[in-house]
Amino acid sequence: MKTEHSIFRWKSESLAHTKTMTGLALFTALYVLLNALTIQISPTLRISFSFVALAISCRRYGFWPNVILCMAADFLGYMVHPDGVYVPFFALILVVKAFIYTQLFYGKKQVGLWQVLLAQFLADGIGNVLLNPLLLSVMYQMPYWVLVTSRLLKNACCYPFECLALFAVLRLAFDRSQASKMHAKSR
Repeated sequence: MKTEHSIFRWKSESLAHTKTMTGLALFTALYVLLNALTIQISPTLRISFSFVALAISCRRYGFWPNVILCMAADFLGYMVHPDGVYVPFFALILVVKAFIYTQLFYGKKQVGLWQVLLAQFLADGIGNVLLNPLLLSVMYQMPYWVLVTSRLLKNACCYPFECLALFAVLRLAFDRSQASKMHAKSR
């Protein structure tokens, strides 16, 4: 049986470090900014690249710090761009996505293309196609399958571009930092 201490340290950086909290604040701001720059297709359907900030943060800091990021980013995103009533359950969908990204990215020396493809498939499939329409269906009494169908089409079209963007940003962010560490060690 795990103790509380080990549960809260599972797959994550320590929240006691100033670097971790500063990084989380920056990734939260990036998430809110990218979320504000969305393309609204319909009242319940939009395209955003805010998932990149969450995925990179999960790669760097792990699960528990990103639970805080999800809660803060969801609330701050609503404050920046209020649209209807604030519903904190959308933050739980972000937590599910953070769990997926952490499982496939955190602690890995290098993230491969197959990991990006799988992570984005699961995040889109579970978060965007299944859970988000379920919440919208409960909130607005809209037919669940109509929402699922439109999201399935949108996510199928966006999936290759999302994977490409995420893979490129992960390579750019982490391969460069690893190369600079190797260069510093060689001196």
